[in-house]
Amino acid sequence: MDSAVGLIIHSDSIVIVKRQRREGDPWSGDIAFPGGHVKEGETAVQGVLREIREEVSLSFRPDDIVMELPPTHSMRMPEMPVYPFVIAAESLEGLAPGPEIYKIRVVGVSSGRRIKHPVNGQDALDFDGWIMWGLTYRIFMQFLSVKEDLGKSL
Repeated sequence: MDSAVGLIIHSDSIVIVKRQRREGDPWSGDIAFPGGHVKEGETAVQGVLREIREEVSLSFRPDDIVMELPPTHSMRMPEMPVYPFVIAAESLEGLAPGPEIYKIRVVGVSSGRRIKHPVNGQDALDFDGWIMWGLTYRIFMQFLSVKEDLGKSL
């Protein structure tokens, strides 16, 4: 089973979400990018666009994707590839949490403060009390390393 996430960029900000706490969800309560499982018969692009609609109520077209980052894997589910897509948003009007999302924040791309995770000691970023770590942190750091290459397409 594949998954896909969307790094939704608007100006120099990015959308992050805090997932609802749900039994059986390995990412319950985590800070993440909107996304999730790609359904059978969907491409990763179709899956990420559907998941973004479901989770944060924004609709994008494939043309809004400005970059696909290399697929990565979660430590929690190493058999599941995660396909990250960078999406340029002209507007965030209508941004609202779907049923799987507890809260949404739009934060400055460079506003995260580097820390060690208070529980597990891993590298992390603190966005005013929202701790980004693990898979989401690795994807975000990958994005930051290529952000300059995107230039004006954002």
